Amino acid sequence: MNLTDFSIEEDNGRYVVAHNALDRGFYFSIKVNSSSPDITVALNPFANILTKVHGTFSVEMSPGQIASVETSHYREWEALSDSFDTWLQWVKEEIDTPDLWAEAAKTAQLFAYTAEPSDDKFTRTELAEVQGQLRQLQLSFTQSALPEEAKQKLIELTQTAAVKAEGLTKKDWQNWIIGGFISAITGLLLNPTQAGEVLKLVKAAFGGLFLH
Repeated sequence: MNLTDFSIEEDNGRYVVAHNALDRGFYFSIKVNSSSPDITVALNPFANILTKVHGTFSVEMSPGQIASVETSHYREWEALSDSFDTWLQWVKEEIDTPDLWAEAAKTAQLFAYTAEPSDDKFTRTELAEVQGQLRQLQLSFTQSALPEEAKQKLIELTQTAAVKAEGLTKKDWQNWIIGGFISAITGLLLNPTQAGEVLKLVKAAFGGLFLH
C-alpha cells in the first residue's frame, strides 16, 4: 500500500480515512475531542494519520471486528494508533483477497465455447468425459497442499458433482458446480493462496471440456 492509495476528508469534525480502491463503507474516522484550535492532518497509512495532540479521541471503524461499524473512545494516542494499525491490516487483507466470484466467472467461461451451455443433458460419451475429469480433479485435490479438511470436503463435492451430471442439464450442472466450489471455498475459510489453488485446479480439470 502506498500513500497515494488513501484519501482523507473532514466531515463534521471527523477525519475520515478511506482506501481509494475500496467501497466507501470501508473507512476509519477520528474525531478529536480537544480544545486545540489547530489540528494538523498528516495522512501516513504506515504510521499515524494525525499529529499527536492532547485530548480524547472518538473512533469509528468500518467494518469492525464483530459489527459492521464499531465505535471506540481513547484517552491515549498510542492506543488509537494501534487501532488504526489493525484497520490497515484489514485493508491489506481486503485488497489482497481475490474476487472469487470474478474468478468463478472466468472459470465458467472455460466450460464451453458458446456463451452459455445448452439445456440438453449430457450424452453417454459426454457424461463419461465429465466424470473422468472429476476423478482427475479428485486426484489433484488429494495431491495438493490444501488442509486435510478442505481436501475431504472438495473430494466429496466432486463425487456429488458426478452424480448431479447424470440428471441435470449441462447449463444447470455448470451453474451448480461453480456455485458449489465458491461456497466450499467460503465455508472452508481458505486463505487467498488456497482459494486460488482450488480455482486453478478446477480450471485445469475443465478448461478443455465441451458443454455446448
